[in-house]
Amino acid sequence: MRKPQPLLGRRLKALRVSRGMSLKEVSTGTGLSTSFLSMIESGRHELTVGRLVTLLDFHGVDLGDVIPERDVERPVVLRSEERQVVASTDERVRIEPLATWHYGEMRTASMRLDAGAELAVTAAAAGPEFILVLAGEVQIEFADETSVVLREGDSVCFEASRRHRCMNTGEREAHVISFKNEQQSGSEG
Repeated sequence: MRKPQPLLGRRLKALRVSRGMSLKEVSTGTGLSTSFLSMIESGRHELTVGRLVTLLDFHGVDLGDVIPERDVERPVVLRSEERQVVASTDERVRIEPLATWHYGEMRTASMRLDAGAELAVTAAAAGPEFILVLAGEVQIEFADETSVVLREGDSVCFEASRRHRCMNTGEREAHVISFKNEQQSGSEG
């Protein structure tokens, strides 16, 4: 008896949610049922090669994008010079993912904000967001008009679905590490 492929399912789910798509949208685009797709993503069902190709074609990715050529038990090293920069509406903000693959739905990023730069998050999925300030000073301002100021070494954890923005309120570049749920949408980091 074959075993389910939970890692492949998690990666297919991460691909879908990173594009802001629902199971229904993928179902409509591929002809696969939403219940089948849900079972694949949760690792409760096997995926045939034909159906995998259908999903890869739909998302416009290659097999190596969901099944990397490496042993999942080995650590994955991402050298600083290999990091990809994510576009930001404020050119004074530099966002770089800290991993080339994701475990479940967790996303990590390094953010550098020039003095006065800000990053607004207009919508996000429910779940925790954790921010650690490595250098500089940032203020996180929430839609309910509450805010926190963080300096070097300070950290905060909050409900990511709260609309917020992160601003560098110091006089020098701020360097921040962020951990949050991959299902987030409408944000840059």
